[in-house]
Amino acid sequence: MAMRSPADAGPSLFVRGDSMRPLFRPGDRIVFVPCRVEELRRGDVIIFLPHGQEERVVHRVVFKGPESVRTRGDANPRRDPGEVRQESLVGRAVSAERNGRPIPVAGGPAGRLTVACIRAFRRCDHAASYVIHPCYRVLARCGIFRALLPPPLRPRVIAFERDGAREMQLVLGRRVIGRRLAGAGAWTIRRPFRIFVDEQALP
Repeated sequence: MAMRSPADAGPSLFVRGDSMRPLFRPGDRIVFVPCRVEELRRGDVIIFLPHGQEERVVHRVVFKGPESVRTRGDANPRRDPGEVRQESLVGRAVSAERNGRPIPVAGGPAGRLTVACIRAFRRCDHAASYVIHPCYRVLARCGIFRALLPPPLRPRVIAFERDGAREMQLVLGRRVIGRRLAGAGAWTIRRPFRIFVDEQALP
């Protein structure tokens, strides 16, 4: 999950990316503290700069060595390539803010328990999808739910520039239900909101 610094500096960064969902969402502000690699624990959420990259990343520690750690995004299927050493470590996340509301960031054993619950839920959701997905796709294609929505309540597309790249979001009321990042080949639409969207009409 890539991050960018806020204009007012300070020990915080804004999230851009989905690799730590549902803990963090794009636009969340993460507050961090500088730390040493030897102080980290499995389950901590850290910010680091991967070798050869220009964007910082926030992921969770999944393996602790004497001089480095290995990381993985909570929503990613595999570990990140390479190790994080002291020279790449920016800090450890201690809290976050979303729309003015504080978000707890669990680390250590509590962090490991959190991500275990997230992944157990995803496995159950994935299994259930085999049953409900065909019905869901039929409902989305038939358009009956789109027709029932009054025009003022239908999803709308907003576009903006972020870090010099154009991003589009699909908004239903106050909720962001879909996103198309710069360079992405397709829209990502959250369930169950696809039933309200005419994907053929999306830019």
